[in-house]
Amino acid sequence: MDALYLVNARIIDGSGSDPVQAGWIRVEGRRITGMGGSPVRTGRNQVIDVGGRTVLPGLIDAHTHLAATEMLNLVDTVSRPVLAAKTFANMRQTLAAGFTTVRDAGFTDYGFKQAVERGLVPGPRMFLATGPLSQTGGHSDFRPAEVQDRQRRSDGLYHPGVVVDGVPQCQWGAREVLRRGADQIKIMAGGGCTSPTDHVTHTQFTAEEIAAIVHEARARRTHVMAHAYTPESILTCVAAGVRSIEHANLVDEEAAEAMAVAGTFAVPTIATFDLLVRDGREHGLTEDSAAQAALVLERAYEALRILRDKGVRIGSGSDVLGAHQPFKALELQLKASVLGPMDALVAATRTNAELLGLDDLGTLAPGKIADLVVVDGDPLDDISILQDSGRIHLVVKDGQVAVDRAGLSSVASQRVRRLTPETEESCHDHRGVAHDDDGSAEKQRGASVRIPLPRLDDQDAAQRARR
Repeated sequence: MDALYLVNARIIDGSGSDPVQAGWIRVEGRRITGMGGSPVRTGRNQVIDVGGRTVLPGLIDAHTHLAATEMLNLVDTVSRPVLAAKTFANMRQTLAAGFTTVRDAGFTDYGFKQAVERGLVPGPRMFLATGPLSQTGGHSDFRPAEVQDRQRRSDGLYHPGVVVDGVPQCQWGAREVLRRGADQIKIMAGGGCTSPTDHVTHTQFTAEEIAAIVHEARARRTHVMAHAYTPESILTCVAAGVRSIEHANLVDEEAAEAMAVAGTFAVPTIATFDLLVRDGREHGLTEDSAAQAALVLERAYEALRILRDKGVRIGSGSDVLGAHQPFKALELQLKASVLGPMDALVAATRTNAELLGLDDLGTLAPGKIADLVVVDGDPLDDISILQDSGRIHLVVKDGQVAVDRAGLSSVASQRVRRLTPETEESCHDHRGVAHDDDGSAEKQRGASVRIPLPRLDDQDAAQRARR
């Protein structure tokens, strides 16, 4: 099997260790089979000289809603074909932004995951919650007060909340979403900003109901993720064995201590509240929802400090909706204001992989699956560069190049020995080895030809203009 070498790289491996300068990575098939910071013999294998760019593990977003193509109160106002087309576009853009894996926290049908796995469309590796479980009047009961009909069920594209009350219904709901393709169960253990008949300060589901859902998840060797803001909701979830608390904006020291002792993960999602407060009303968010988003945003950074100081394992999720879908990487910048850039990167790589039980992902090391991102610049100096899609030069998923904005993989197909004098002048030193026609090894300069970036699409341009 031919190997692929990435050389002349600044490697941030996702473990929290200091970067390796002028490093190299060897990929064979879908696995990383070697790494180092010293000169390496590349033989006659394919070589990508990344020209001093940064190589990161593929990013993981542990709280997405890929099928939430509009604000949640407006999802049913678009036709199903349009919703499907927008969802596929969200999947493609998420991968192109360097997120090779997502844990989707609700609404996305398992068929979208199947389409990626069958190679029909590009997209990240997906772990889906499908329909979130909600009590009547809870955060995934989207019926306005004047509506008396039952909430509609999934239409095969978009899963609204599964409304369940009492232990028997909770058991049925958990089993039903798992039957419909859920990889984990999402519960609404408290009120939310975008549901019409509750408030972010409300607690939802009883301890017995949550325990019943956790039992069903564990029976299928999976976990429960719980939407919860308040200490009361968090404490109930932790006692029941929930694996991760989503948001946790109103957490206090007692609840954070309980999470740390139990090993419960936190997945703060600051970006969505920042964006909703900034311009959510322009995209159809109601006045009441905008006010609640402002309330939880005000406490978000203090909550993150409490979680950090108590030693809670902190993952990373964006929770972005509608027109905000392209801004997933904003979450890393906002977290970095409290955690620092390295710990923000670790949250979105190693810790998220641990949360999902993915031993083969989250860090760069021999034996791991080759998910990696090549970035133009150093995110430890300026983590906001991850929001500029034009600086995400290469995305590799499962050992295959998924995105190549700078033509790096096409340059790699040219043997170093074949460089012309004109191109060699624009090359940079790398620590690889090229072969002459007789097979002898000879150290050479080269392999990284400076290629103008292709014009970014309109969505990318709009993203840069917004910043």
